[in-house]
Amino acid sequence: MATEEMGDMLNGIGQHLADILDQHPDDSYMYAEVTEGSCEAGVFHDEGEQVVYYDPSDELFDALFDLWKFAEADKKWTVLHYEVKDGAFKVRFLYPDQIDPEEFSYERRGRALRARYGDKPVIYPKSDGNFRELTLDDFPDDDEDPAT
Repeated sequence: MATEEMGDMLNGIGQHLADILDQHPDDSYMYAEVTEGSCEAGVFHDEGEQVVYYDPSDELFDALFDLWKFAEADKKWTVLHYEVKDGAFKVRFLYPDQIDPEEFSYERRGRALRARYGDKPVIYPKSDGNFRELTLDDFPDDDEDPAT
């Protein structure tokens, strides 16, 4: 029963990819890292000459957390590689003892993308400009009462 339920959860992730891409998720790849209280994911679609990045949805994040929580305590994974090819999904999990804790997640994701796509360019969306650089003035002093 647990294997069937996990299969259903993984199939649901594929459905979320289809929703994000607004098409069948063939030739898509998702790299995700999940820990207690934290989730990062990137959705990528191979479009021939280039790979296009898509932002994950809240529903995808929820599904990833559900999948991570479903795993038994001694089998909690950290990294999920999820790809769709020819109408079928394939997954690979990495566990905490299989990753370098000193390495940043974006380094692992970059390596995974190079292994999968080689030198093919990955296109990320342009920033909408609605951000600003934070300075130390944006943070309260340690001795200030944040309620005042």
